[in-house]
Amino acid sequence: MNDSAVKALLSLYSVPGIGPVRMRKLISYFGTPQKVLEAGVRRLSEIEGIDNKTAERIKSGINEDFVYNQLHLLKEHNAQVLTFWDESYPDRLKKIYDPPAFLFVKGDISLLNNKAFAIVGTRVPSSYGKAITEQFARELILGHNLTIISGFARGVDTVAHTTALKNNGKTIAVLGNGLDVIYPPENKKIYDDFLKNGLFISEYPFNTKPDAGNFPKRNRIISGLSMGVLITEAGMQSGALLTAMYGLDQNREIFAVPGPITSGKSSGSNNLLKQGAKLVQSIDDIVSELSGQLQASPSVNQKPDLKGKEKIIYELLDGEALHIDQLAIKAGLSTSEILTTLLTMELKGVVRQMAGKMFTRL
Repeated sequence: MNDSAVKALLSLYSVPGIGPVRMRKLISYFGTPQKVLEAGVRRLSEIEGIDNKTAERIKSGINEDFVYNQLHLLKEHNAQVLTFWDESYPDRLKKIYDPPAFLFVKGDISLLNNKAFAIVGTRVPSSYGKAITEQFARELILGHNLTIISGFARGVDTVAHTTALKNNGKTIAVLGNGLDVIYPPENKKIYDDFLKNGLFISEYPFNTKPDAGNFPKRNRIISGLSMGVLITEAGMQSGALLTAMYGLDQNREIFAVPGPITSGKSSGSNNLLKQGAKLVQSIDDIVSELSGQLQASPSVNQKPDLKGKEKIIYELLDGEALHIDQLAIKAGLSTSEILTTLLTMELKGVVRQMAGKMFTRL
């Protein structure tokens, strides 16, 4: 995307009420961000989801100071803007629900073409958690040349990234803040090495602080860019579990390493295993699943072994996709029952969630 297009994109982004969904809709309709800004209020308000008030804001609500500042910081930090409409935008990410309209990127952008695998977990890992994170990251890099993706947070994320760097591997960090903010601050010591063999990605503009609310949303990008997600160690409140849930929605393989039943730091990953995540005891457990996903085709005649609520839901989805509320009514289940059962079925790989809380069977 050229400089004028980037400026127009940032101008559109600065308008209050223009989020990723509306931005994708507008640019897809008009073709370029420049043409969106050139359109009149009447033409803009003809687009579904764009009311007259929003159209008027597009014409008069651009924050010029924000745009100027972002363009200046892009040059200062030698960063780029990658949009949903660029050829280099990862196809894998483009296909997820609610993909970012654009990304700020810094580093080796060619890594977006690599086969990648996510490793995530607790911010306060035990010595066991650190050791197994190092082990699997190293084996995925040296044995299978996979790029390691994580969130640059303390703990498991940082161990995964640093293991990649130590083994001359490639790594991608998806941030919950602007590219100009190094967080956590102790990771400043690996920043320069990271830029030589890695890529920083953020959907947040420069000067965005690492607010707690930013991190859950960025997790969908971590899983979206990956072939699969490995949780090496995570408690019940760990954000890594949200990455696993996003991965399920995106039809990614979800893996977890079992931990001691007495350790709260493994309670979340152990619970994922109870719900059907792939148990990992060696690198072969990951590789066999990934190669099977790439090479094997499912048998259309083979029915899964389901019982009780799962069997009822599976039969209801015969030949059609249904909204979660419709499923609950037809199955005679409460909201909590339907959610729990569908999650288990997703982990088993027999149903898939689509946009709008619609479910279909596989």
